Amino acid sequence: MNKKLIFSLLFGASLVLSANFAQAQNAESYESLMQKGNEKFNAKDYISAKTYFEMALKQKANDPTAKKKLDESVKKIQEDGARQEIFYAHLDAGDQLYGQQKYEEALTEYEAALKVFPDDKYVGGQAEAVRAILKERQDKQDAYDTAMSLGESLLTEENFDAAIMQFETASQVFPGDKLPKEKLAEARQKKQLYEEKVTRFDNLMEEARQFGLRKNYEAAIGKLDQALELFPNDLEAKAKREEYQAAKGVTDRYNGIIAEADRLYEAKSYKEAKSQYQSALAVVPGDAYSTDMITRLDPLIAQQDAEEAARIAAEQEAARLAAEAEAARLAAEAEAARIAAEQEAARLAAEAEAARIAAEAEAARIAAEQEAARLAAEEAARIAAEEEAKRQAELAAAAERQAHYDDAMNAGNQAMSAEKFAEAATHYQSALTYKPEDPTATAQLAAAEKAENDRLSALRAQYNAFIKEGDANFKSNTFDKAIEAYTKAEELGLETYPTEMIARIGEIIEQNKLYELNNSPILLAAGEAKRFDFNKIDVAVRRSNYIIIKVRNPHPEKTFPMIVSFGGAGGKNGGFVLPIAATEDEKTFIFRIGSQYKWFSEDNTWIEIISENNEVEIGKLEVSRSN
Repeated sequence: MNKKLIFSLLFGASLVLSANFAQAQNAESYESLMQKGNEKFNAKDYISAKTYFEMALKQKANDPTAKKKLDESVKKIQEDGARQEIFYAHLDAGDQLYGQQKYEEALTEYEAALKVFPDDKYVGGQAEAVRAILKERQDKQDAYDTAMSLGESLLTEENFDAAIMQFETASQVFPGDKLPKEKLAEARQKKQLYEEKVTRFDNLMEEARQFGLRKNYEAAIGKLDQALELFPNDLEAKAKREEYQAAKGVTDRYNGIIAEADRLYEAKSYKEAKSQYQSALAVVPGDAYSTDMITRLDPLIAQQDAEEAARIAAEQEAARLAAEAEAARLAAEAEAARIAAEQEAARLAAEAEAARIAAEAEAARIAAEQEAARLAAEEAARIAAEEEAKRQAELAAAAERQAHYDDAMNAGNQAMSAEKFAEAATHYQSALTYKPEDPTATAQLAAAEKAENDRLSALRAQYNAFIKEGDANFKSNTFDKAIEAYTKAEELGLETYPTEMIARIGEIIEQNKLYELNNSPILLAAGEAKRFDFNKIDVAVRRSNYIIIKVRNPHPEKTFPMIVSFGGAGGKNGGFVLPIAATEDEKTFIFRIGSQYKWFSEDNTWIEIISENNEVEIGKLEVSRSN
């Protein structure tokens, strides 16, 4: 019961008592009233004493003795009121601390209250109860404090399950203690928020992966940035962001090269366009568009080369005809000179008939010289024509060598720009066959050979790094990451070891299969869903689970996504998307499903496959584990 209420009720009773005395005052004398007042005062019943002294003053107004005793009683009542306020303050504080299970502080308050009213049974009982609790707690306090402290530390580290276990231990030590229960509620709430955060993180990672599959790297990076806001130190998200950032750089570079190649194609600069498409293939090996455009360009380039050769031949033919015409002109001029000389001789003969006989001998001599001159002129013209033809042939040969040299150097330089150093070296060696000891070609050849050696060294270092990463993940049974690293090493084409390790991982997973959900080909129509049921998997092995799916594309001219979902009785819990490539060869996908939190946390009993936009053939479908 509230002690303030008790005291107020008692105070109310004293008022009633005063009224009753007032009604009986005529029956009782001043002396009797004063006697009773003193008795009550001595018994420390100051409220009753006050009433008697007031009644006595009614009998004898302004009586100094009665007035003095009344004042003393009022003073005592006021002093008791102040003590009560102090008492209640300590009592209320003690009860509040008791409710908060702060027992040592509560005992201090109860003891302070008892100093005011040492005989108060309620406070005494509360103090005894607290002492008993403290005595009981003292035996368990170390275990309780350890559990609570460790729970707080684990909660700070976001190790919620372990923190919950510690708070539960503390609660078992002191079942009536509210603080462990409050901390339990806090830990469970934080765990729920963390799980929601993990789910959001997983969803963002999946969305990023989907954008990455569609080569929308900017959107993928945006999703990864959001994921890193949730978990800034997540290594997988950081690695994926770096991967997509690099891929975006490759894509941007590829798009820039393709744009320039397309422009050159439109401008009918076919050789330059082909070089650009080849550069695009260096950035994205096997690119279908670049390969197709190169195929288109080869006949166009051949046609241009033929037209150019025809033009050069026509120009050479024109030059030959011009040379022949010039020779004919020179011969005609010589013949005209001869005719003119004969006419002049005839004129002279007519004018000097008298000297004809003498002149005939001279004329005959002159005619013989002119004929010789004519013949000499014709020979000179023939020799000049031959010399000119020889010079033109030498010039043409020199021009052809220069053209071949230029083509080889240009091809070498383009290969260098595309970082195809071995190809560049071949072109520079070709250039040196047209210009032996050419300093430029020699220097470029040396640079290409050095660059190729450096490239091979870097390639070897990269290969070794991938192998090291793959081997480490293989030893830790992280097979998905091991396959990823071995695949990167395999693509470098240096050794067969990564191929062998990928096959070995496949054998291990096959040996550890939990469920073989399908083993014969099933053809799914576009949009058709196929569900495969299985019994729930022991939670102890879920984290190491893999899904193995063999898929064949019946229409290799198309690429499309295939959705793999999983769930249980409550519905879908998660999934992933597989990119189906434009090849009719059967492809095996190995996916570490155990890395998805919902696979680990939920009792999944089915896997469902949906092919979007195209029919697909599903071969083997297994659930396995790494060990």
